[in-house]
Amino acid sequence: MHIIKSGTLVGLTAMFLSSTAGLAMAEPVTINFLTAEADGSFDAAIAAFEAENPDIKVNFETVPFDSMVPTIESRVGGKDSSLDLFLVDTPRVPAMANSGYLRDISDRLGAVEAVASEAAQSVLKYNGTLYALPLWTSTQLMYYNKDLFDAAGIAYPSSDAAARMTYDETVALARQVMAGSDAKYGFVPEQIDRYYQLQPIFEGNGGGTGLTGEGNLTPDVANDKWIAAGKFYSSLFEDGLAPRGIAVDQMQSVFTSGETVFYVTGPWRLKAFDEATNLNFGLAPIPYWTDSKAQTPTDSWAVGISPYAAHPEAALKFAEFITLNPAGVGLVLESIPNVPVNQQAYGPYIDWLAGENPAVGDDLKKIMTYELADTPVPRPRSIGYVAFETVLNRAFSDIRNGSDVASTLQQAQQQLGSQLRRIQ
Repeated sequence: MHIIKSGTLVGLTAMFLSSTAGLAMAEPVTINFLTAEADGSFDAAIAAFEAENPDIKVNFETVPFDSMVPTIESRVGGKDSSLDLFLVDTPRVPAMANSGYLRDISDRLGAVEAVASEAAQSVLKYNGTLYALPLWTSTQLMYYNKDLFDAAGIAYPSSDAAARMTYDETVALARQVMAGSDAKYGFVPEQIDRYYQLQPIFEGNGGGTGLTGEGNLTPDVANDKWIAAGKFYSSLFEDGLAPRGIAVDQMQSVFTSGETVFYVTGPWRLKAFDEATNLNFGLAPIPYWTDSKAQTPTDSWAVGISPYAAHPEAALKFAEFITLNPAGVGLVLESIPNVPVNQQAYGPYIDWLAGENPAVGDDLKKIMTYELADTPVPRPRSIGYVAFETVLNRAFSDIRNGSDVASTLQQAQQQLGSQLRRIQ
């Protein structure tokens, strides 16, 4: 089944063909493409691209998520010409561009403007220069185990944004279901100690993004609101609502095993959850803080070209195929159903995704379309973002494992102050 059908997005295809018309290769080349995705996830797109471009072969490389930045820094920083293109997390674009790790591709701005919103374009730029092509954006869903609710005799939560629960209401409901069922855990965010997942808890409580000042180079992670949010986060583990000692890449097992009431993650887990034995799940919007506006995580991977690439034209041609060409976009989405930045691809994508998940399709389409339009909050843009995220993720991990919230955040504040001053 194809997400983007033949004949769809004709104008976009024409734009793509126009932008790549001058990129014919003189002789066969192999380009190396680095990602943090699973082996095989780009196979269909690569096969289609190679069939259309027999003079270009794509070698797919993958490393663990936490190794992406160090690997790019090592290889591009060492001017390794064997790395041609790679996925780049969009909040890291300013830092990577400032460090000289991304090729200026401003000549492709017109093609990007044809498919991406102004907000989506902005995260691909640094100081007005385009450094990456738009691949995905993201949102989050709160999955819940229907069988646990049934066992407890409690009604399912609503999928309507107007009935969105607060964090306190969600935890209270989780406790009720746990008391009346065999549930082991109540409320589990999948990326349990990563800023991407936790930003709505901390910023959504009114504490800000954690960065402020000119260029977002002044840390602010130990204010009263952050400490209050940190105490709530800490209580999830202290009270047994969420687990300690399980790595992020293994976390989904606590939901597929049927032992968790609420589980927050993205639409990319739908297939795994649907295939899980005896898992009957529903969907609701993720919680928000009382008297605050709902916030959901957003941003995702884009595609960057190394300034030292041995084959930059071939790399750019493949990058455009998987981001701007509707056929390429669709082939990638069938393996990795993340949200496309490509605006014209979203309609076919969400219809396909809902159709692939008929038990939750209507709620899925309703929640995702609302969240993507009304509640996304991007991570802060700063050349210091890599240091910021690294320090905070370590602090979150410490809090998760029982460290005092206030002192841990104060220590993070001091570390960030020192590191960001050096960057300034």
